[in-house]
Amino acid sequence: MIAEGLVERSLNHLLRQTPGAAEALAKHAGAGVRLDLALRQIDFRIADDGCFSEAVVETPDAVIRPTPALVARLPFFGREALRLAEYSGDPALLATLDRVFRQLDWDVEADLAPLVGDAAAHRLHALGRDALAGLRQVATALGVNASEYMVEEAGMMARGVDVARFNREVDTLADDVARLEARLRRLEAPDA
Repeated sequence: MIAEGLVERSLNHLLRQTPGAAEALAKHAGAGVRLDLALRQIDFRIADDGCFSEAVVETPDAVIRPTPALVARLPFFGREALRLAEYSGDPALLATLDRVFRQLDWDVEADLAPLVGDAAAHRLHALGRDALAGLRQVATALGVNASEYMVEEAGMMARGVDVARFNREVDTLADDVARLEARLRRLEAPDA
């Protein structure tokens, strides 16, 4: 119950901060949405005002299943990582959810300002944004370095140019074999 309430309040907060988001969802009022987290399912109904409300949903109209790739990329890619979730259900509702989720934008400064003041909220937001950008750069550099090590040092992976050359050579060999088979068939054929 605590997790469902937290997810509901968080989503509704983001919907209220994003112009037009709740209005778009209001067109699907009464529809059931299930967030399938493998170990737990969280069900919501879309209320008349376009916000989510906790509800028991027997047969949801839409199901969203986060994948491990989504969970790993969410801190670094934000809303873009949501494309890695698995979606099923009513296509019109899923299209609206996709459009709304892409528009969601957390106004961190507005939420921090009442607690620490406008100037400090702006500085904290900038600091957090810069920290995430730094983490993104570190993760990218680690990925590049790890793949370079796997290819160049450990020899566990092939370089892209080597794979492309191998594929061309396989294609050439397949063409040569096809020509040889055709010649053999002509030579083995009885003279007519």
